Amino acid sequence: MTDVNYSRLGRGILPCAADAVESSAVHGKSGEPATFEQWRQRHYEIEKQYAGRILKTPKGSEERRQLFQQAYSDVIGNIIERYDPGGGETNYTDTVVGIVKTLLSPSVRKSAKIFDLGCGSGHLLIALAKDGYDVYGIDVSRASIEQAKQDLSAFGKSEHVQHGDVLDYHAPTKFDVIVMDNVIEHLVPDETPDILAKCHEMLGEQGYLVVLTPHSFSGPHDVSKHFLPFGAKAEGFHLKEFSFTDMDEFLRRAGFQDVLGFPFHPRLLGKYHLTPKPSEWAARKSMMLEKIAKNVGLFRNS
Repeated sequence: MTDVNYSRLGRGILPCAADAVESSAVHGKSGEPATFEQWRQRHYEIEKQYAGRILKTPKGSEERRQLFQQAYSDVIGNIIERYDPGGGETNYTDTVVGIVKTLLSPSVRKSAKIFDLGCGSGHLLIALAKDGYDVYGIDVSRASIEQAKQDLSAFGKSEHVQHGDVLDYHAPTKFDVIVMDNVIEHLVPDETPDILAKCHEMLGEQGYLVVLTPHSFSGPHDVSKHFLPFGAKAEGFHLKEFSFTDMDEFLRRAGFQDVLGFPFHPRLLGKYHLTPKPSEWAARKSMMLEKIAKNVGLFRNS
């Protein structure tokens, strides 16, 4: 189960500002880290500090929302983009596009409305817009949304992406597919149920929610993976990493009637331009394997 990203797809209704944190990283003469390793150390320390503060904020508070948005804008704009440009976003756009297309029936494919929750600078939305889809998105990073707006202007979709919190989002339409690609692990755990319920509310009657997230058994998967042992709890912006069983429970509580899984790692097959078909059988298989792994003590309890 190392480095496995499980995907869960749930259908709606089925016919079947705080102060900036400080870092104690080693600096060069300019006052900034001098090497890639020192930048990564600073990255880890700042994410860890922000994560600790975010987890202590009251649920639903303005303090949390401001701190959350500040944290991502700070880390992406002032750290990641300075030592590892593009390192804050996943690079599996073609695979996710393939998943979205697999879920949509031919009759609605070109008119489908797709929402990317945590869209970053809009790589997925741009790829889908090129194929004629009606795309929307939201992200907590202001810099990322500015880039997305600029790149989506060629498709007349600049106003379809917003900077902010999805819980404050007023959906202009019902969506056919909502994508959360490596996003749910970044949410504050006490708000995850509310955000999944919001997704359920925004989906159309035949809609799908697609969740891709790193598996907790093989964590940590955020920047702390470079500093902590295998199986340790993430200390950076992955505020909670999930097993498939965890996600199944969260999704069903949010109102999703069916939770499906992939029989194979979709990103592995994506290298060969193949998209596996999701099924309930694959979901049951994943949860059975997790139970066995826990019972024999192969992985930590998430």
